[in-house]
Amino acid sequence: MDKRESRFMSSPIRQFFLKYYEFKIFKKLLKKNSIDLTDKVILDAGCGPGYSSELIIKEFKPRELFAFDIMQEEVELAKQRRLPMNIFVGDVTDIKLPSESFDAVFIFCVLHHIPEWRRAIKEINRVLKPGGVFSVEEPDKVTLDRSERYLKIYHPKESRFEWPEFTKSLKESGFRVAGSKKIYLSFIKSFICIKSLSAS
Repeated sequence: MDKRESRFMSSPIRQFFLKYYEFKIFKKLLKKNSIDLTDKVILDAGCGPGYSSELIIKEFKPRELFAFDIMQEEVELAKQRRLPMNIFVGDVTDIKLPSESFDAVFIFCVLHHIPEWRRAIKEINRVLKPGGVFSVEEPDKVTLDRSERYLKIYHPKESRFEWPEFTKSLKESGFRVAGSKKIYLSFIKSFICIKSLSAS
C-alpha cells in the first residue's frame, strides 16, 4: 500500500467518514434486504487498525468477531484497541479459517490492492455459510487511474476493475448482488451480496 494512503487509512478523517457515512450505507443496504447481523459470527477481512472492527462490534454485538490484515503493523494497532475479537495476520487470498464458518464478511476498500482479487472473492465465498452476507466497498479502475495520474498514488494494474467485471466475478464466485450504491461522487461503490444456498 502507498505510504500516504496507509497514513490516511489510519487517520481520524478516515475514521470519521467510515463511521458517519460508509458504515451507514452498509446498514441501510442490510435493512433494505431485511438482514439482521446481531449476534452473528462475523469476519472483518483487511481490518487495518481495527476501527471497522470496533464499529461492527458496537453495531451488531457479534457472537464472535474474527479480523485480520496482511500488515503486521496494522494488526498491532488493532490489538491496542483491546476489542473482544480474534485477530491475526492473514491473507484474504488464502484465509486460514474453516469453510462455511461465518454469517457475514466485511471488506472496506481492500480488494483494489490485490492483483488476485478474484481469488480473494472465492475465498470469502468459501468461508461464508450458505446464505451468508458479503458487504464490500471498492473504487473502480477509473478512480484508481485518476488517483495515479493526479495524486501519484499507485495500485497494481492487475487489481483495477470496472464495475461490470467486478459484478461478473461476484456472480461467478457464487454470490447474488442484493444491493449496491455508488458513494463519494461515484468514485466508490458499496455492495451487499448473498452467498448461494447451494452450489450451482
